[in-house]
Amino acid sequence: MSKKVAYLISCSDHYAHRLHVADSYLRNCGYDTVYVTSDFDHTSKQPFQCSVSGCVQIHARPYLKNLSLDRILSHREFARDTFRYLETLDQLPAVVVVLIPPNFLAHYAAKYKNKHPEVKLIFDIFDLWPETFPFGRLKKLLAPVFRIWAWVRDHSLHAADFITTECDLFREKLKLPKEKSATVYLCAKPLEIPPIPAVLREDALDLCYLGAINNVIGISDICQLIEQLVKTKPVTLHVIGKGERQREFIDAATAAGAEVIYYGVIYDDAEKQKILSRCHFGLNIMKSSVCVGLTMKSIEYFRFGLPIINNIPADTERMVEENDIGVQVGERCFERILGLTVEQNALLRKNVERVFNSMFLERNVCERFASFLNLIFGKDR
Repeated sequence: MSKKVAYLISCSDHYAHRLHVADSYLRNCGYDTVYVTSDFDHTSKQPFQCSVSGCVQIHARPYLKNLSLDRILSHREFARDTFRYLETLDQLPAVVVVLIPPNFLAHYAAKYKNKHPEVKLIFDIFDLWPETFPFGRLKKLLAPVFRIWAWVRDHSLHAADFITTECDLFREKLKLPKEKSATVYLCAKPLEIPPIPAVLREDALDLCYLGAINNVIGISDICQLIEQLVKTKPVTLHVIGKGERQREFIDAATAAGAEVIYYGVIYDDAEKQKILSRCHFGLNIMKSSVCVGLTMKSIEYFRFGLPIINNIPADTERMVEENDIGVQVGERCFERILGLTVEQNALLRKNVERVFNSMFLERNVCERFASFLNLIFGKDR
């Protein structure tokens, strides 16, 4: 009897962020696994070679602009060609795990499931598109198109045997049935370097912004925060990352009264740790029009034990309020930020460490994922 094979599909090469968890689970269940992705890097807009062993890369149409017909066609063609590839296999897959978006993958996966009902189909929703589109005025103008785009995903969800989502907010927005869906948070590996104690200034505030500096960052909200804080204490903003709004962000934060120290992109954990150990908070602030309940940025802050100043609703807001791991943006938040002593910040950092280990540590996230998938795979193991 042939060994059962599972295919894991991601258009944007999110293996390291999401699919390695499913891969690990399925291999432990005795499946062979094949990772399928495109040959186009959707961030750099350049061809790329995937480093995952045994990966199959499907050609994707290149495009330059994220909001463009070429991008839509690229995603549609990748989804169509991926499931055409599955049809050419000598052996029918036992499992297909599909990372969404792009929404066309859900559409073609549902068609494939209808044709092959014996194949187990899992959707993993790591983003809501077009709901996360950040431009409020343009979003209203494009609303009819966006409704169709969302429908391409929504009308296909019933085909899945199980659906995992990146946060509870997505499950609530999509009205997913509890019996066939679960939230599985992003995970991260623990630091492999010795911890160093935080060294914080009492007479000034050091804030950090870590990650992509793009169109979803809440620059105006961050600057309003800085303007209020500098009335009482000097503010230094440490910026680690890059993006198309990098210059705009640095100039705006400087104009708001902060001293800005820009480091560029840093991959070395020891270097990042030295910077974050001097910071009171990490900024987890995005445009209010963006539909998201959890950010990769916040998990990276947590990984280094850094409390956050947060305006992300739903999941992250609940974490902040229930676990005392930072300050939620809102009425009187400035008083809370300014009133925290170094000793109180140290207590927040202990809470952050506890939350990271329980909710986001890779081992624990894998166990949570396994507990849900055992419901549909347990009898086949």
